[in-house]
This record gives sequence, structure tokens and C-alpha cells, in this order.
Amino acid sequence: MERNDTLEKIKGERDLLERLMSHIPGYRGYKEKELRRESDRLVRMEAVQRLKASKEILRRRLADPFSVRRLSAEDAWRLETLSSHLDRVTQRIDRAIAGYAGIFDSVKVREDKLERVLEHDLSLIEMTERVRAEMERASGLEPGREGWRSAIDGLISKMEELDTLVERRVEIFKGLEA
Repeated sequence: MERNDTLEKIKGERDLLERLMSHIPGYRGYKEKELRRESDRLVRMEAVQRLKASKEILRRRLADPFSVRRLSAEDAWRLETLSSHLDRVTQRIDRAIAGYAGIFDSVKVREDKLERVLEHDLSLIEMTERVRAEMERASGLEPGREGWRSAIDGLISKMEELDTLVERRVEIFKGLEA
């Protein structure tokens, strides 16, 4: 999903009154900011949905008692680590700062920051899609085997990268990014 695709889709769904109001000076800029914020929310929700799909793939695989029985304590720890990372990152993205500040809020979200956040969120979606695809591939491997362990370790590393991306998003909003 391209950032511009999302923004254009939202623009296309505006009703007649909003299109008419967009010709009023001052309103157009305000409305453009609102559309970017809505786009930001939709992009984050898409990333969350992909992570939830990844979690569902993992959950389905663990529903087979024969597969789980073959796991060593170390393998079970790997799965628990992956599962907790998935939950943590999903919640961080879901509850991330929304790129919105009301008129009287003390902290304002400037438009240039919002633009950088949208670009950043696109990388979140791309990474969540890679996680989902890797989870799909790992679910086809036999649990407890070396290839499976390697795939699970790779997924844990990707989740740590995703967590770092989420942290950078927070830093953009706080103005702390390098």
C-alpha cells in the first residue's frame, strides 16, 4: 500500500459538502491536514492487521498438540519470546500517537512531522508484510528442527527491528530524531 494511494483513496471518499468546502480559503489546508491524519491512522491499522494475521498463523500452528509436544524447553522459550514480541509491537503500533492535535492541545503536530511519520509508517507496513510472509513460511516447517529454529530466531529479530521502527516514530513526534 503506497502512502499516496491511501491519501488519494480518502480524498476520493469525501462527500459533496466537503468537496464544496474545499474551495473556501483556509478550509482546504485544514482539510488536507485532516486527510493526512486519517491516512496515518489507516496505515497504522493496516500494519496492526498484518501483525494480528501473523499471530493467528502462529496460534494455528501451536494448536496442533503433536507439534507442541516435540518442542524442547528452549524451543518453547523461542515461541514465547516471538509471541510476546508480536503482542508488544502490535499494541505499540495500535496505540501510537495518532498524528492529531486539537486546537487547544499544548503539543501540536506539525505538518512536516506528519509527512515524515507517514513515510515512516509505510516502512512499518512493508516490514509487517515481511513478518507475515516469514511467519507463513515458518509455519510450514517442522517444529523443533534446525530450519524451524532459524526461522523463529529470524522472526524474533524482525520483531525487534519493528520495535525499533516504532520507537523512531515516537522520536519523530517528540522532535528527537537524528
